[in-house]
Amino acid sequence: MGHMGFVGTRFTKLEQAVLRVICEKHPLDRAELEAQLSTAIVHSRENSGTGFYTFFSVAPSSSPPITGTRLRIGAQAKVDGLKYGMGFNLWLEKGYADCIEGYSYDEDTMGIDLEGAGFEIEKR
Repeated sequence: MGHMGFVGTRFTKLEQAVLRVICEKHPLDRAELEAQLSTAIVHSRENSGTGFYTFFSVAPSSSPPITGTRLRIGAQAKVDGLKYGMGFNLWLEKGYADCIEGYSYDEDTMGIDLEGAGFEIEKR
């Protein structure tokens, strides 16, 4: 993957894969998103029961703030233990990435190891 190592080891493999897809889907913001994510420090993960939130911060010096909507719509993935898989979005706060949202389709995620579950990104 070469240059796609921008997320290092701070994010889980699933989060890294999802962020790759989101960056690819948003070419106008891609350079800024990749620069920001390369500095990310994960603060917390919350399993909501219908998905998860991963909260992190990035260095403001990594890029100018990204303009436009707070939401960067992302990826779909099959996740072990879920029949219908999950969708993922990236949220920005004041132009800086700060939260990955994963959501299931009316399936309970409480029993899923979201940090270690096997997954496959769906190409759409």
